[in-house]
Amino acid sequence: MPTFWGESIMQSFESALYKGIVFHQRTHPKKHKFSYNLFLWWIKLEELPQLENTLTLFGVNTKKRAWLRFKFSDYMNTKNVEHSATTHEELENHVLKTMSNLAKETLTGSIFFLGQTRTLGKYFSPVNFWFLRDENNNFTHMLAEVSNTPWNERHHYLVDLKLQENTTKSFHVSPFNPMDMIYKWNVQTPCDYMRLQLSCYKDIKHFEAAIDMKKETLNNSALKKTLFSIPSMTIKTVVGIYWQALKLFIKRVPIYTHT
Repeated sequence: MPTFWGESIMQSFESALYKGIVFHQRTHPKKHKFSYNLFLWWIKLEELPQLENTLTLFGVNTKKRAWLRFKFSDYMNTKNVEHSATTHEELENHVLKTMSNLAKETLTGSIFFLGQTRTLGKYFSPVNFWFLRDENNNFTHMLAEVSNTPWNERHHYLVDLKLQENTTKSFHVSPFNPMDMIYKWNVQTPCDYMRLQLSCYKDIKHFEAAIDMKKETLNNSALKKTLFSIPSMTIKTVVGIYWQALKLFIKRVPIYTHT
């Protein structure tokens, strides 16, 4: 199918790219901060089959060789799930079930994914976000799917986008942050501009992470341009985590072991 025709089809899709900056700042017990450019996928799960047919560099599961690949088993694969998803419908059900369990009520609607996919067959993502849009086209909840390195464990935090209540930390992520902390969320409703901010408190603020991004139309030319500037978010993320960890170690920031 000609690229021109493929680009015109994409205009009716809600899936997109978000491009911007991720920022980390540590204020206690030692000061440390960094930022770097990133891009994240914004995918309406039910659009995955059409995206695969339209984007030449994008594949779903193992159907075709592609520079970037969305593999179902990379997501929502925890002890609470009987088996990894094999279709986008199963993955959407896993997300809705997890959201409903945490909310203690039945949640329904469309699921949008904000996160990273595989690059050249390799996957790594410290956090993925799942947004729920209800039948009234309002985004009501966000599920943060957090992974830790190098233990490869996962945990989920549910954020009611209207209330945005504080959350007690219950999952070891960074060895440079204690467990007895409170998370304060500031999540902007998805639109042309998106900001997600998480602040970690223990009496005072210790750490803050945020991403500021702008939405861009998802098509073949936009994706190629993005990959030209950032060929592999996977490699960039892994290298960045260990490089910043080394800097914190040199600064003698206290280390908290994983229990």
